[in-house]
Amino acid sequence: MTILIVLIGIGIGIPVGRWLTMRRAATTVSQAELRMRRELVHWQEAAARATAEAARVARESEAYKAGCQHGREEVISIVPLLIETQRRAAHEARASGEGLGAVADSNEGM
Repeated sequence: MTILIVLIGIGIGIPVGRWLTMRRAATTVSQAELRMRRELVHWQEAAARATAEAARVARESEAYKAGCQHGREEVISIVPLLIETQRRAAHEARASGEGLGAVADSNEGM
């Protein structure tokens, strides 16, 4: 009788144990898949943010470069005017006979 109970216990225990083990393994695999999907979404979002940031920095860089180019062009266009103004001032100072030293002396009294 005892042997029969042991055999019935083994006959029922093995399939039940196997079913519980398979269920636990399926739950573990499902949880691992869920964690991997969350991590995948996290890294995809991080990549999208990094791509957007890189695009923003590139736009800023281009705008800065264009601003510098524009400023450089303005300076280049102003230089001949500055040279001509200095030339006129020097010519007028010579024509009036005062020279450049007289201009510096007139500022000392202030």
